[in-house]
Amino acid sequence: MTAAEGCTDPGITSAAATRSMTAMQVVAHGGPDALTPVRLPVPVPGPGEVLVRNAWIGVNYVDLQHRAGEAFPVPLPLVPGTEAGGVVEAVGPGVHPSLRDRRVVHLGHLAGVYADYTAVPVEYLSVVPDDIPLDVAAAVAMAGSTAHVLVRMATWVIARTVVVYGASGSVGGAVVQLAAAEGARVIGITSTRAKAAVARALGAHDVIVGGATPGPAQRAQLVAEVRRLTGTGADVVFDATGARTFEASLDMLAAGGTLLLYGAITGHPKLFAPQALSGLASPDGRSGSLGVRWVAASDYLAGAARGRVMAQVLDDVRAGRLSPRVVERHPLAEAATAHRAVARRRLTGKVLLQSP
Repeated sequence: MTAAEGCTDPGITSAAATRSMTAMQVVAHGGPDALTPVRLPVPVPGPGEVLVRNAWIGVNYVDLQHRAGEAFPVPLPLVPGTEAGGVVEAVGPGVHPSLRDRRVVHLGHLAGVYADYTAVPVEYLSVVPDDIPLDVAAAVAMAGSTAHVLVRMATWVIARTVVVYGASGSVGGAVVQLAAAEGARVIGITSTRAKAAVARALGAHDVIVGGATPGPAQRAQLVAEVRRLTGTGADVVFDATGARTFEASLDMLAAGGTLLLYGAITGHPKLFAPQALSGLASPDGRSGSLGVRWVAASDYLAGAARGRVMAQVLDDVRAGRLSPRVVERHPLAEAATAHRAVARRRLTGKVLLQSP
């Protein structure tokens, strides 16, 4: 949605600044209990912003990292959050008044979302069609757009063999669904047999049970099993685990294959020598000409691309190529409970917070 110059919502008054709202705030990094309900003033949208009354807020692993002060520090006090669906209540200077009362989803701004209201720059905003519920839009915003970037923009998966870690999770499961829809042969990696069944239902052709953060013996088994299933290795590996699986991910690639890193749940991989990509560093020299890329979805979603990608993601939902898979819903004030559920890594879908 493009902002129109010179338009101001007449609904914004000085009284708006006196209203208060509930927000979940972090004043000191720590565990789930660091999330504290507070009353804060309802934000007033500035130039190029809208005020969104949040209805459903998505919980993502990066929210847990920001709460804990990992993997990089964030300014405090912090109201976390990366995605939500809601309704535009007011627009700021320079934003066309036609956005007011529109159903929208906003994603990617990494703060200020665990709250009844969020002031959102219009570049982070997408209008939600009437046939898509707001909870569905919130559930697929980050996971769906990240999967779209990984599968359709950062690499090519059609008629290729891909490996997906966390294949039953929110993002991993979305990658499985979209990769399978694009015609890839998908090999999923999960931590339990129950999750393996979910990954298969999402479209994975084969699933390997290898533990949430596999140790050395498990990593060797993962590589051996991928080699057994493929004969030559995978063309693409999608890995958000990080340090624990980096070397195994390289070892399971076929010649000319690419490792796409899009997260670091177990920390960032150590620096490595370029010859690790040549195949000469492996004991049998079985694969070379490898590639490693870090994929930040935000780089691909900048500007007008965000709206186009979200429109495609919602079309994937409409067409049945992508499922929101909401597994838990909690009131906003129970965000700590939601964080504990995500931290246990036993879930096979999305957790949402509901704002009154």
